[in-house]
Amino acid sequence: MTRSRLLVAFAATMLTLSLPACGVLSSSDEEAHGHGGGGIVVTDFTEAIELFVEFRPLVTGKNRRFDAHLTWLDTYKPVTEGTLTAELAWPDGSTDTAEAGLSDVEGIFRPLLTASKSGKPRLRLVLNTSRGVFAHDLGEVTVWATSEEGAEAAPEEVEIDGAIAFTKEVQWRIPFMTEAAAMTELADVIPVTVDVQMQPQAEAIVSAPVDGIVRAARIYSSGSYVRRGQTLASISSTLGGGEDIATLDLAIREAGIARDAATREVARMQSLVEAEAVPARRLDEARTSLRYAEAQLRSARQRHSAVAGGGAGVPVAAPISGEVLESSLVQGKGVQGGEQLMRIGNPAALWLVARVPEGMAAQVGNPRGIDLLLPDQTISLGRGDVAIVQRGAAIDPQTRTLPVIFAWNSRAVRPGQRLQGQLRTGDATPRLTIPASAILNEGGQDVVYVQIGGETFQRRPVTVLSRSGDRVAAEGQLKSGERVVSRGASAVRAAASTPDAFGHGHAH
Repeated sequence: MTRSRLLVAFAATMLTLSLPACGVLSSSDEEAHGHGGGGIVVTDFTEAIELFVEFRPLVTGKNRRFDAHLTWLDTYKPVTEGTLTAELAWPDGSTDTAEAGLSDVEGIFRPLLTASKSGKPRLRLVLNTSRGVFAHDLGEVTVWATSEEGAEAAPEEVEIDGAIAFTKEVQWRIPFMTEAAAMTELADVIPVTVDVQMQPQAEAIVSAPVDGIVRAARIYSSGSYVRRGQTLASISSTLGGGEDIATLDLAIREAGIARDAATREVARMQSLVEAEAVPARRLDEARTSLRYAEAQLRSARQRHSAVAGGGAGVPVAAPISGEVLESSLVQGKGVQGGEQLMRIGNPAALWLVARVPEGMAAQVGNPRGIDLLLPDQTISLGRGDVAIVQRGAAIDPQTRTLPVIFAWNSRAVRPGQRLQGQLRTGDATPRLTIPASAILNEGGQDVVYVQIGGETFQRRPVTVLSRSGDRVAAEGQLKSGERVVSRGASAVRAAASTPDAFGHGHAH
């Protein structure tokens, strides 16, 4: 299990922190006590738990209470259930143990342990909860034979320059978090504005093929999925020349009269041809006139049906498969040929157009990826996540930026969004990094607040070298493994300037 430990040394194995406003230890029976004043203070981390514990030097046959403050690292809230076992493991295989449940203060457990002999056992504190078992191995400790020896061995208070007291009880009540500084791979970046667009091949416009009236069995709303070639609607074509229903009704009647007359003429010519009174050519001419009259009648009826909204009309088909992004289709609406009716596309097929400021264009080089800075998260995209479409060929004369385009398939963002981002321009190299939220600017100087003990912090100046996503590369008075306040740093700063406002004691 990966762990880190924060200790301030006095003896070889156990260490103290001076907390100026805390109480002093009382009776040797440990009925009650506060902080410091000869007590041992240890802060220890597992992957899930922060332990901050205080106890007096261990003496054979004497009760020693462990005031253990336990915090969940994922939320920085106190542990509110389970049992804590204090254990002395002796070299001969024997153990001394004491167990305690949650005290009357959330997050604090107080096992009362009595050592059976003197010597150098290993001290472990084991938390058993519904989330699992978490062991804090605090290493080898000394159990003294007499109270006098224990008192002499008690570590003296050590004044720490610039130490800021900030109690667990306050940490638990406010938004608070610490994270470890770590050596991570970080690339050089350029701040950019990112326009989210749909890939050109993933979008299509559906236009009216002719002037007419919209007819559809179903009106597809935004978000509906359609297939390529699917009929979305039809357009019943309208006519030019100022024709209306009354004119077309007259045309139908005239064509009907002409057809009836042609029918009678064919019948008359038929009888005359049979009587050999006229040549057969006259019958053929009459039949041709009938067919022409019938065609005129059909045409008049079709023209009437088109203007009135009937008939099959001209189909409107989907040119691609995708979602309906926009639609202006309304049943019965008159449209003109070429008018946009729908926009269809795949909103997951995206272009990320990173607009590099003109003055930084020379730094682009061979982009390694891009970070999207959303209000609640940072999305880091490397070469395996996106494909470069354009590396930046020329400065856009309107925006005075260099567009660098990445293709990305995702629904994490939406076409049309404008985001802030960071373009990665170089190879990632190992750097000491911390969360960007840990940085405070005080009078032009970037600073962080470092946790040097469970309830003790220190202001450290740093220099920010670069930023990638939600982490920054920094140098200065900071080492890998040290924990910085990534949430609530302003409250720690306030505690440094007005300590009385945050209190000094515990609810022990």
